[in-house]
Amino acid sequence: SLSTVPAHITHGSNKEPPHPSLIMMLPEGPIRDDDEEARVAPVWKRNERLVYASNFLHMAMYTMCLGGIFDNFLYSVSEESHMLVSDPMTLGGDAQPQSHLLLDTYSTFKLALSIRPLSRVSYAADSSCVQSYTCASSIVHITDGSGNGDCCREGNRMPMLAFVNGSTRLWLSMDADGQSQALDRRSYNMLQHCEAGPELPLGAWTNVKIEAKGADQSKGQMNNTSLGGAVQLFLNGTKVCEVPGTGFHKLPSRQGAHVFLGSMVAPLADEHLPADAQVAQLTYGRPASNMFVGVVNSLQGVLSVVIMFPIGWLGDRVNRYTILKWNVLVGAVGASFLFAAVWYVNLPLLFAGICVFTVYQQCISGLLNAVLADNVPKSMRTRAGGNYKIFSALAMSLAPALQVLVALSGLSSNAWTRETFAAMLLPGWALLIGVALAVGSMRAVGSSISDLPNVDEVQPPADSPLRGRSQRLSEAWLEEPVFFSAKRATLVAVSANVFFITTLLANGMTVRYLNLYFTQILKFGPVQLCLLNAVCRLFIAGFVWATRPLASLLGRCNLAIVFHLGSAIFTLGIYGGHAYEPGMWAACASYFLRYACLHARDPLLYAITMDVVPPNQRSRWAALNSLRTLSFSASAVLGGYLADLHGYVFSFDITVIALLASTVTILPAWLYFPRSEGAVAATVADCGASPATASSCATTTAPSSVAPLFGDQTRSLSLLADLHGPAAETSAEEVTGAKA
Repeated sequence: SLSTVPAHITHGSNKEPPHPSLIMMLPEGPIRDDDEEARVAPVWKRNERLVYASNFLHMAMYTMCLGGIFDNFLYSVSEESHMLVSDPMTLGGDAQPQSHLLLDTYSTFKLALSIRPLSRVSYAADSSCVQSYTCASSIVHITDGSGNGDCCREGNRMPMLAFVNGSTRLWLSMDADGQSQALDRRSYNMLQHCEAGPELPLGAWTNVKIEAKGADQSKGQMNNTSLGGAVQLFLNGTKVCEVPGTGFHKLPSRQGAHVFLGSMVAPLADEHLPADAQVAQLTYGRPASNMFVGVVNSLQGVLSVVIMFPIGWLGDRVNRYTILKWNVLVGAVGASFLFAAVWYVNLPLLFAGICVFTVYQQCISGLLNAVLADNVPKSMRTRAGGNYKIFSALAMSLAPALQVLVALSGLSSNAWTRETFAAMLLPGWALLIGVALAVGSMRAVGSSISDLPNVDEVQPPADSPLRGRSQRLSEAWLEEPVFFSAKRATLVAVSANVFFITTLLANGMTVRYLNLYFTQILKFGPVQLCLLNAVCRLFIAGFVWATRPLASLLGRCNLAIVFHLGSAIFTLGIYGGHAYEPGMWAACASYFLRYACLHARDPLLYAITMDVVPPNQRSRWAALNSLRTLSFSASAVLGGYLADLHGYVFSFDITVIALLASTVTILPAWLYFPRSEGAVAATVADCGASPATASSCATTTAPSSVAPLFGDQTRSLSLLADLHGPAAETSAEEVTGAKA
């Protein structure tokens, strides 16, 4: 039956049906239909625009409600604080002695206050305090009242803050579990006190913070973690001294401990004079923890990993457009929980909202990528992926810009308060309505779920704008076994996505803490942080747009590696990488470039993956791309632990090392998906110009936008040519038309 090739196939002039044996050799594939392409092309373009709109509104909502401000909200929630004194209170001098307060103390705590020294308090030269080692003027003294209440039983000082005799230099003393109960004051002072270097200015307010914590919460600020922990004294955010723990780092916790402002009063007696000063904004509570921020974000990451492939599998099996519409209701439930959690500062509602919203987040992020691939031809997917990132960056710039307007409008202050968090976080949930409208306006495409085909089910005519003059991928080249029995397409897709996930694991240790680094270390307020992120996202949009031509110049894999290495280098630039101390502007510039490199890299990995995987597996592979938004938060808990233990800089170091090490995982894709991408420069139109050129194109280059259109017909034509020589060669377009 293969001995002859019917003339009507060779010349395309006879309308008789093709030879049955040839039909058997040509499996089902896309059909050339000028009218069909003209009918459905506007739907594809409209869906593409709706994907951009949905993603824009979703990312604006996500950034405004769960972005950098939300990370600071989580950090503040982890800090349990009780206000003991709000308005200025005068101690010593002519002021009446202050009655003591009752307080439940913690083994790790943070005590903060503002103090304004009014005068220096001095003891007489012949005072007995010299012999009893009590020559200090007391500011704050927390004690359980055991013994004489002052010293030196465990629980007598938890802690005690005072001025050194005749000065305004701070003197801090604390107890520790396991200390000797037989210590005299001199021995106790030698072991368990520290003094701040400079004196506090008279008549001026100074912010004082005392933190008692273990080595696992030292944030890299503890001199000797081998002792288990310490109490640290900070003046205006700068550490000035620490008291090492003895035996064990934790203070004894007490219920109903006494808090004295100035000297102790009845029923206890005090040998210390009260300080002559004013105190205000005195708070006591548990210190904030990066670990809590990591736990919340890791919950998102772990849940995303669990539901990632089920959602992708479901999107490939049923109507993904319908899933997107129902998913908005899931988002509304999660938004309701998170709204109430911020408003009432309620942890159970917070965790419930995170779990529900993560399902919505994973679903919309993964399926939008698959829908985009349904409606954009392969020749345009790198551009579409870049547009997707540009709109994401613009949305992530709009969100902090709106938050700046909220702050400047007077609805919130430029301070990290509960009211500020509510004003900046809650309005963003209204954008979910826009997401619902955009998703609901999409029209399903794909022969299995709609009467309209997707882009891979229709062969555009030669003059269609959907055909571009770009390099294409050869299906035969992609199907070629390159590593044992592994096909090139499979190996490239796996390598690109393993690289993607490993870099997200590395970045997950850092990305949730960069905003905290700017607020806790560089002391950015809400307005400064929002401006930083607003400008950063605009910079990302411009950077992604400006670097798009580099993909064809350098090759997609090559460019992805360049951007990846750039992100690692600029991460070092944020904090100096131990080589130098960057100024604020240098840190901000490195912050911009780090994110720009990451966001310019991701469309390349997306386009490579969507070009090489079968269309019926897109949702599953696109589900991996959706992890970008969550920055693979499963590793955030490790980053939080390292930040608490050694400080932000140490966790950044580990991130850079992990990023450089992850470069190995992209090497298979780099090796088997070179700059030429297995094709010569040819266009679909050129391939259909004549039978000779079409056959040559189809059998040697099989462009990426052609290969899925012709399917296995190309290989069948190649077989005919091998068996019968030039006489058997025929135009791929003619064969496809004959089959139709």
